[in-house]
Amino acid sequence: MQKNHTVGILTDDLGSQHQNEALSRCQNELIVHGYQCISRYVNEEPDAMEKAISELSIRRVAGALLIGLSFTDHDQLKKILNRWLPDTPVVLVYQNERIQQNNIYCVGANEKKGFRYCVQRMVERGRKHLVLIVERNRASKTKIQEIFESAVLDYPNVTYGTYTNIEPCMAEAKEVVDRILRERPETDGILCVQDRLAIEVMYALLERGKQIPQDISVIGEDNSQLCEVCRPKLTSLDTMVDVATMMSVRMLVDVLEGRSQTHKVTLDMELVERGTL
Repeated sequence: MQKNHTVGILTDDLGSQHQNEALSRCQNELIVHGYQCISRYVNEEPDAMEKAISELSIRRVAGALLIGLSFTDHDQLKKILNRWLPDTPVVLVYQNERIQQNNIYCVGANEKKGFRYCVQRMVERGRKHLVLIVERNRASKTKIQEIFESAVLDYPNVTYGTYTNIEPCMAEAKEVVDRILRERPETDGILCVQDRLAIEVMYALLERGKQIPQDISVIGEDNSQLCEVCRPKLTSLDTMVDVATMMSVRMLVDVLEGRSQTHKVTLDMELVERGTL
């Protein structure tokens, strides 16, 4: 029988830049290795995940890559995978915890350690009034808020505020900056969950007479190319999405081609310090 060279890729957030970029990288890398792809979107309907995974079973995929928060409910996912893909290699992309089965793997980054280090560095720079700004439609919003708040609570003299569901555009950046300066005028450190949002916030602060970083430190997230072209250059948390995505594909390919692989890889995020800390 001819070996199947088709891999299924499931994602759950069409509005996520992270997921769209990860999907594209997975597809391109699989093609380089001689594999075809079936990509499916898992919506919020109760049976959407099972429908998508059952389709991969019907299509007899050689392996699968699962990208998104929908796949972090491991009790539900384990039951579905055991029903439809009991022996098929499955990689959970950008997850730190795996399901304890021989056919299930995971590659992720230590998000908790990364965001906590951002708080630590701002405090080390003497910042005592911190703000977290999270982009609109960020699926991991609640988790990031919890990490940020927990990190700040390690410093008794540091206060914090959070602003969520902010579109990374000039108009909304100006609006949230005006809110922050009105509601929390003492703010001296801002962590923005997305580089473009951080840059728009930084420019809005500069327009309002704030000096960066003398008055307010600004940290972004992604370590994208935008960090190098803005002025001042943006300090940003490299969440290792690119590396984790590529490692997930290569891990799956190694398993499919009979090469030995560890079941879990956790990467450390890196804070790339430039001119805004």
